[in-house]
Amino acid sequence: MDNLLFSTRSLLTMLHGIVLGGGALIAVGAALFALIAMRASADGAATDAQARYVGWLLVAAAVLLWLAVIAGTYVSFPPYRATPPEGLTDLSQYPRALIRSDASTAWLHSIAMESKEHMPWIAAMLATGVAFTGTRYRGRLLSDARLRGPAISLLSICFVLVAAISMLGILINKVAPLQ
Repeated sequence: MDNLLFSTRSLLTMLHGIVLGGGALIAVGAALFALIAMRASADGAATDAQARYVGWLLVAAAVLLWLAVIAGTYVSFPPYRATPPEGLTDLSQYPRALIRSDASTAWLHSIAMESKEHMPWIAAMLATGVAFTGTRYRGRLLSDARLRGPAISLLSICFVLVAAISMLGILINKVAPLQ
């Protein structure tokens, strides 16, 4: 296969990383901002519109995260993990073998890719929990500090995880892109 920017594998990787992963990162960041910025008014009541917007934003973040996780696990990861035939010297079509063949990049597989296999699931589960809370308790999420505080904390953890996962994905794709 030629070194094409728009090969099927490359397009699927871009869909996974840029569209779904990037969209999830933006949605989590926007939901985190909304939870912090849309506190209830002085009388303790959040408007229905505010609660609805935050609820939909939390659901969108969780859905995008799950789509990114599933696409990464079942679409992008299998071609990455493919085993090259014995005696092959050009490993450009086998990213894991290419990364592991050089001592200076082997850490990308042992640390970065291994982390990328597990951390996204945690982020998606955290976002799902906050989305459930946001849709179940609607206005209370904005007016009750005891409910909003943990939601902000969980979304912050989720944001850090997704940002770290994204950076690791960029590093891996820079050294051994799926072509």
